[in-house]
Amino acid sequence: MSFWKGYKLHLDVSDTGFPLTAVVTGTNVHDSQLAIPMEQLTEKKVLFCYSLMDSAYDSKGIDEFIRSHGRVPIIDVNKRRDHPPLDPAKQERYKIRTTVERANSHLKDNLIPRAIYVKGYKKVSFVLMPAVMGL
Repeated sequence: MSFWKGYKLHLDVSDTGFPLTAVVTGTNVHDSQLAIPMEQLTEKKVLFCYSLMDSAYDSKGIDEFIRSHGRVPIIDVNKRRDHPPLDPAKQERYKIRTTVERANSHLKDNLIPRAIYVKGYKKVSFVLMPAVMGL
């Protein structure tokens, strides 16, 4: 058995900040572990050409998965890896990723309670998903 205190809300949002996929996990789950499953969930709902991600998702496996599905990965370079920076066109497209930060900020500041005093995945999800719908 494993226990943790807290949760993470992972979001896939469109260029306009509209939430496409939302997943709640414990704090023990790294963001990159959900990259491929969330890509799979999102591709069932919408057709998209680019996958924009921050440097936490900079891995060969994620990059190859995105390319194998006919999309262009635009993933910020992780400083620990040795490869060239994004080309100018991808850098410009990457700027759209700020919509993700604004969506997360709006959720945190206005829609999600400061503290959630319930236990269990289902109860936490019950509190968070209406906030995502409100977004």
